[in-house]
This record gives sequence, C-alpha cells and structure tokens, in this order.
Amino acid sequence: MTPEQGVLGTFVRPGDAARAVRALKAKGHRDVRVAMPAPFPEVVAAVGKPRSFVDYITLPGALAGLVGGLLLTILTSLAWRLVTGGKPIVSLPPFVVITFELTVLIGSLANLVALGFGIGRGGRPKHFPVHERFNGDVIGVFAAGGDPGSVEEVLRESGAEEVTRVG
Repeated sequence: MTPEQGVLGTFVRPGDAARAVRALKAKGHRDVRVAMPAPFPEVVAAVGKPRSFVDYITLPGALAGLVGGLLLTILTSLAWRLVTGGKPIVSLPPFVVITFELTVLIGSLANLVALGFGIGRGGRPKHFPVHERFNGDVIGVFAAGGDPGSVEEVLRESGAEEVTRVG
C-alpha cells in the first residue's frame, strides 16, 4: 500500500484520543482512522463504527445448538427405552454435557460461517502509518487529506503527545 498524506497524532489516554476524533469529525474531516492496543469504548464510539453483524448470527446459532442438544438427548432416550429402575426416562441432569457441547459447536460454526461471509464481502483495509509504539501503550489517530495545519492544531489541543505529518 502506498502511504497517504495526512497527520498522525499519538495519545496515551483514550479520552483524549476520543476527543480528538470527535473534534476532527466536527471540523469536517471524514477520513479519520484510529489504531489502538485495545478496543477502548469511548474511542470506538467516537469513530462511529457500526456493531458487527457476527453477534447477531452467533447467538441464534448457539440457541439452535441448545435446542438441538436437548432434542437429541430427549428423543434418543424416548426412542431407546432402557430399564431405569423406576427413575424417569427423560432426566435433564445427564443431558447437560451433550447439550452444552452442541451449543458451543453449533454457535462456533455459525460464528465461523458469519466471519467467512464478512471477510468475503469486506473491502480493502485502508493504510495506517507505522509507529513503533502502537503495539504497546499508545493510541494513534490519523486524519488523511484535508488541511494539515488545522488537523495538527486539533490534535495538539486534544492532548496529543506527538504530532507528525505523513506522506
């Protein structure tokens, strides 16, 4: 990928990075990207990324596995009537292990399929400048294009440790 022109600011506190992202978007900068060592909720909210659709696929898959596990164990017990010495044929405590395993199996397979579709329809990732501290304790905010002077000003006012022009 070829590097784009823009301004990169590094932040130590997530609140400062979130404030910088909101300020840049308020000034009309549409291409604001963030690199962070952990998904800080305030920064993610400031960037405005929508929630992943994978959550909405995984939960129904897990519920289908739960129902499938219960049906498998109950219907198998009813189909093969074993002598249980007066105890009930359908007893839920012994079925918990198989039900749990099918819940995890079907839920994880649904997650895998959803991720496959998500990766298949996703676009190319946009370039983000490299900085030696992004893998440790620093949050990077990169604004591509626009007026570099105004971006630098916003980043410094928001508490950036370091502001660098890229490209």
